[in-house]
Amino acid sequence: MQSRKLLPWFFLIVVSNTFLWLDSLDQYLASRFHFYLTQYISENALIPSIRIKELSKVTKLREQVFEPANTTAIEPKRIGIEDTDVSSLTSRVIVKKEENNQGTNADEAQLAYQKNNDEHLSLGAQEQLTTPALPLKSSQVKIMFAGDSMMQGVAPIAIHALKKAFPNVNLVDLSKQSTGLTVKRYFDWPTIIKEGIAKEKFKIVIIFLGPNDPWDIYENKKVYKFPSQEWEEIYRQRVEDILKFAKDNQAHIVWIGLPNMSEERLRTGAVIQNRVFKNEMQKYSYQYIPTDVLVGPLDQPYKAYVKDFAKGDLLMRANDGIHFTPTALRLISQQVVKAVQQLDQE
Repeated sequence: MQSRKLLPWFFLIVVSNTFLWLDSLDQYLASRFHFYLTQYISENALIPSIRIKELSKVTKLREQVFEPANTTAIEPKRIGIEDTDVSSLTSRVIVKKEENNQGTNADEAQLAYQKNNDEHLSLGAQEQLTTPALPLKSSQVKIMFAGDSMMQGVAPIAIHALKKAFPNVNLVDLSKQSTGLTVKRYFDWPTIIKEGIAKEKFKIVIIFLGPNDPWDIYENKKVYKFPSQEWEEIYRQRVEDILKFAKDNQAHIVWIGLPNMSEERLRTGAVIQNRVFKNEMQKYSYQYIPTDVLVGPLDQPYKAYVKDFAKGDLLMRANDGIHFTPTALRLISQQVVKAVQQLDQE
C-alpha cells in the first residue's frame, strides 16, 4: 500500500529529471546517433535544462580557455615531422594495389592524379595571400588550431614543430572531438573562432573540420537534407561566415581539406565539403591544404595504404576508415607548418 502511494512521487521525480536534463539527453543523442529531439519538440523545451547546467557549472555552452598550448610533454622522436620527407612520398605515391585486375590502372590513375595535384602542395604557388605582416620569429603572434578529432591528431605535431621554428608565437589548440559546422547548439565553431579573432587577437586560424557534418542541418525550424543543394548552400554560408569575419579583422585562415573515407556517406560529404572549402578559400585568397593528395583521391575507391617506391607500402589510415596513422599525421602536419612558415614576413 505504501509503495503505491510513492509511485506518483517516483513518477514525478523521473519526469522532472528528464525535463531538467533534456538538453543533456539531446546532446547525447545528437553526438551518438545524429538524432535530435528538436525534430519533435520545441527548442524552448531545452532552455530550463540549459540554464540549470550553466548555474550548476556542469558545463557552459561556450566554455573555452584560450591558453598557449603546452608542448613540453610532446616527444620529438615519436612525432617529429622532420622524420618524414613529404616530397619522397607525394611526388611518387601510388595507391596500394587491390587483389584484382584493376591494380595497374589504379596505380596509373593515382600517378596521374598526383602529377596534376602537386601544385596544391606547393603553397608558394598560391595567389597573393590576404594577411597582415606577421613577423613570427620576433613577435608574439597568436595562432589557433580549431577542429575535431582529426585536428586532435594533427595539432600536437604541428605545434611542436612551430614552437621550435617560432619560439615567441602563442599556439592554442582548441580542437574538440565530435564537433563540426552542422550542429552549433553545443559547440558553435563559427562563434568560437570569431570570438578568438576579435577578443583574443588570433592572427592565424588553422581549421580541420568535417567528418561529423554529413547529416541534415536543422536551422530556424527548417530541415536542410543532406546531401541536397540546399544543404551545400547553408553549409557554404557557415564557412563563409568564418572567412569573411577573418578578412574583416585582418586574420588569416589555413583550412585543411578532408581525405577519402571508407563510409559512403562520409565520402560523399567529403566531396561536397572539399568543394565548398576550396572554392571559399580561393575566393578570400587563403591557404587550402588538400589531404586527399597525400592519402588518395576522392574519385577512387578508399584504400588505407599508399606505396612509396623507396619505403614500400605505408599505412595511412586507422581501422575506422576516417582517422590517420602517425605517418599520415606527420605528412599533414608538415604541410601545416609550411603554410605557416610562408606567412613569416620578416
